[in-house]
Amino acid sequence: MNLNPNDLLIFLAVTETQSMTAAADQAGISKSAVSQALKRLEDTIGAKLLFRTTRSMSLTNAGAKLVPACQALRAAQQDIDHICKDANAGHGQSLTITAPHALCQSVLIPLLSDLARMQSLKFRLIAEDSPVDLVAHQIDLAIRVGATAPQSARISRIGTLRESIYCTATYLEQVGGAPKSLSGLSDWSHIANDWQGDPIRYQAITGETLQVSPIVRCNTVLGVTSFVEQHVGVALLPELLAAKLPTFVSVYPISETPIYALHQHGKTPPPEVRALIGKLRQALR
Repeated sequence: MNLNPNDLLIFLAVTETQSMTAAADQAGISKSAVSQALKRLEDTIGAKLLFRTTRSMSLTNAGAKLVPACQALRAAQQDIDHICKDANAGHGQSLTITAPHALCQSVLIPLLSDLARMQSLKFRLIAEDSPVDLVAHQIDLAIRVGATAPQSARISRIGTLRESIYCTATYLEQVGGAPKSLSGLSDWSHIANDWQGDPIRYQAITGETLQVSPIVRCNTVLGVTSFVEQHVGVALLPELLAAKLPTFVSVYPISETPIYALHQHGKTPPPEVRALIGKLRQALR
């Protein structure tokens, strides 16, 4: 049975106003259109819904049973209207975003802190160096460094992650100054992120390579950074994070990797997602 929702709402208007004319005015249609809607509804259901005379109107047994369902339909339609209006206005909009720890700390947290002051926006930020399943975690926007995207995701390049080996000026003085080549770092103390493995293998932009075993390993870039701050050794760190630390110096440039924004919203992502991608692109210039 294929019932027309508009016909059901017109039937409800007739029962509530007890008038074909009033129902027509309420719906913004002609009285004959109301009559046609009621006839279609009765023909589809196969039962009479209203007893009508020139002076009175009453519900049949079938009509009385149908009224609560029509009221529920109207309530659902009103809820949908409110949700759509809120979505367009941004009210109550909630975005879930994921990015590597380094980008969260240096770019996303400052950016989202500004946006969070807009009362209509809420954020959930997942800091994770490994790729997060966009569907399983209901991710609205994922920021990835040099990672491949699922076929269903829309992807756009928003910047470049430049990484160098960093240490503090104090540590650099302790080891006698900057090396002339990558191999000159072989006897230095190295701190690594877990994803780098053990041993670490550096491959510089120049093509030079170096393999060393770290004395400290951490599972986050913030942990690695903290050990470097304590003059323990050198570590591979993103420029956008380390360059903001006044005691850090770049010892040797290693890599330049594309940064991508991914989402599963197809060709028309929500305005908030589009705006955030634009702001990230500006911040990563």
